Amino acid sequence: MTAIDMLRSDYDETPYVSNSFPQSAPGTLAAVAHLFGLQPPAVATARVLEIGCAAGGNIVPFAATHPDAEVVGIDLSEVQIEAGRARLQALGIENLRLIAGDIARMDLAALGRFDYIVAHGVYSWVPDEVAEALLAAVRTGLTADGVAYLSYNVYPGWKTKEVVRDAMLLAAGASQAPEDKVRQARGMADFLAEVAPAEGVLAAILAEWRAADEGFGDSYLLHDELEAFNTPRYFYEVLARANAHGLAYLGEARPEVMIPANHGPKVAEYLAANGVTAQVLVEQYLDFVTNRTFRQSLFVPAERAQQIDYNPTADRLRRLHLAALVPPIDGPVRLDDSRQEFRQADGATLFTNAPAIKAALEVLGTRWPWTVSHDELVAATHERLLDAGTQPSPDLAAHLDDLTSVLVMQGQAHYRLDPVRPDPLGAMPRIAECARRAAELTSNTGDAATFNRWHETVPLEPLDRQLLPLLDGSRDDDQLIEALLAGGAGTRDVVTEHVRTLRQRLAELKLA
Repeated sequence: MTAIDMLRSDYDETPYVSNSFPQSAPGTLAAVAHLFGLQPPAVATARVLEIGCAAGGNIVPFAATHPDAEVVGIDLSEVQIEAGRARLQALGIENLRLIAGDIARMDLAALGRFDYIVAHGVYSWVPDEVAEALLAAVRTGLTADGVAYLSYNVYPGWKTKEVVRDAMLLAAGASQAPEDKVRQARGMADFLAEVAPAEGVLAAILAEWRAADEGFGDSYLLHDELEAFNTPRYFYEVLARANAHGLAYLGEARPEVMIPANHGPKVAEYLAANGVTAQVLVEQYLDFVTNRTFRQSLFVPAERAQQIDYNPTADRLRRLHLAALVPPIDGPVRLDDSRQEFRQADGATLFTNAPAIKAALEVLGTRWPWTVSHDELVAATHERLLDAGTQPSPDLAAHLDDLTSVLVMQGQAHYRLDPVRPDPLGAMPRIAECARRAAELTSNTGDAATFNRWHETVPLEPLDRQLLPLLDGSRDDDQLIEALLAGGAGTRDVVTEHVRTLRQRLAELKLA
């Protein structure tokens, strides 16, 4: 049996959990490329390829919300591809094609070129020749302005993780059944945690591994920690290999991790004092600073390298559609010159005494989780200030440029080049049909979930497993209550409260 046969067998026997990864969404790739000076293809009509798509969980949300796009997924496992095809049929998605095959042996040219190529969880987990074939496929498959997403394990963070992996492989090596491998591997980790000196290096390594592993299921452990192939590399090594295939590094899917100052003032000071200014060199330094284990990098054809600019201009920022939730900590927003504190998405705080910034944050909060354009934000902020009896500054637009830059480059906002907005909820609540069908399809499983317009997987609580499939716009609140009661969802008081708070919950889940 060849190495590829072994991989195929592993994934056929234990399919990988097929969820969406928001950072790999074509809309994200386009927005980052735009920020850094490129002109990415229009997302709404893009051709998108995912290599290593499993059952399609990561590209279904995109295909469902972009019906004019053409989407293709390839995976080695025929079992996962067949499961994905069945799901597509149930969801009524017609613009996504799933193909079983080995990218090292397929004629990918026959599929044409793609505006966006995604390869999440593939590069580090295949034999070296397949990793090279993946990079070659990305370069030959990208359109001239296309953007590729590649995730991979990196050193130095994986140096310590390899200790745990090696120990678990030792314990699970003789096991054949996947469930036995998982049991032996976790047993080994538990054993080492019990005997390791509390203040020793091994205890720290195990604690870090447990924190990272928490929340992941057995399929993740099997296909990441225990996979036959798991080859971390230093960033500069991946970059050299990509360059050899005609690919240039664009940046990370989360640009905020690229900024030294976001990792502390000492980091920025050290790099500046030592003349470390080239972005690719900065990236390698930051991997050591953060002990990074995993990267989500974007690449473009090498011919585009000279166009990349890591300093977003005001014009580029104004092109974004922005969503952010940065609420005040100490009561309602005060549209005066007093100093006020706001809580950012990561728990950090933002201080300002500028009424315009406060008003803009309030506008963003009322629109959350949906986007506003730059012009909409300026107009709504202007109006809010006038309503409060404050005369807006002639420089209001420039002040909001500064706010947008802070929110985007510190990772405190969602953003796209196109609006992200739901259909308004009326008296007969409804959600997007594919999202409703996804909830219905999984309602009786242990992993009941759907997806939203931000390319996020949305796990469902018990009552929502029964409620969301009913949201096709044919029932008002009272009818929803009666339908849930007829299905044995709970007591009338509980069900009524659940339906009455439906709109707030849908907003929290970014579904409506």
